[in-house]
Amino acid sequence: MRQQLVIRRRFRSLCLKFTLPHESIQTWKSFFIHIATIVIGLLIAVGLEQAVETIHWHIQVRTARDVLRQELLGADGFYEFRVAVNECVAQRLSKLNDIVESIAEHAKIEPVGDLSLHIGHLLTDDAWQSERAAQTLVHFPAAERMRYSTMYGQQLDIRNWVIAEGGVWAAIRVLQGNPERLSTSDITLIRQNIQTARTLNFLIVVNAAQQLSRASALGLPKADAQAEEVRETCAPLKRTTPSRPFTTY
Repeated sequence: MRQQLVIRRRFRSLCLKFTLPHESIQTWKSFFIHIATIVIGLLIAVGLEQAVETIHWHIQVRTARDVLRQELLGADGFYEFRVAVNECVAQRLSKLNDIVESIAEHAKIEPVGDLSLHIGHLLTDDAWQSERAAQTLVHFPAAERMRYSTMYGQQLDIRNWVIAEGGVWAAIRVLQGNPERLSTSDITLIRQNIQTARTLNFLIVVNAAQQLSRASALGLPKADAQAEEVRETCAPLKRTTPSRPFTTY
């Protein structure tokens, strides 16, 4: 930016200093030479300014690309995790549905343990929003900018599904503890939320797989799901009454 200011000042100085020569111009040839000299000087100044501007945005784009790739790499870890635990979440929901149906039939049911389920961290787009506000994204190659835009647009949908999923699992946790205490309305509520949780899990996993394909097309390195998080989510359902009715994860 400092170089741009210097060039602009020189450009203004050149314009201010330009006056017609004191002596009369003898020929048209000398007149056009004088004009050509000024025009060439102006073109050089403008060209230098444009070159500095191009170099500046080239550096900004390169920096922004690194920041966006790092942010998306974190999101890819979440996508890999959800794909890895898909079957575990589906089996947990099927097991809970069987328990609810047994309760509805007044069968003797063991207590249901802690239903807090780790389903991944919240997706962020801070870098994307920051670079958009700085108007850096418009200087990306059009095809590359479209790929990033598609990924972040889909990420917003997935984030909304994850937020909704958290609320659904909070409602399902009404099942924790002694099943005999549940009313008919409680059973209906849990049934509805189990079905909603199945739909949300399906949407998240399918779109997570698509996001991983898009990341690969952008040349992002493969992110691995955290083994400890996968084991935690895939652990068997506990059948002892939790010490507290609700827990956090």
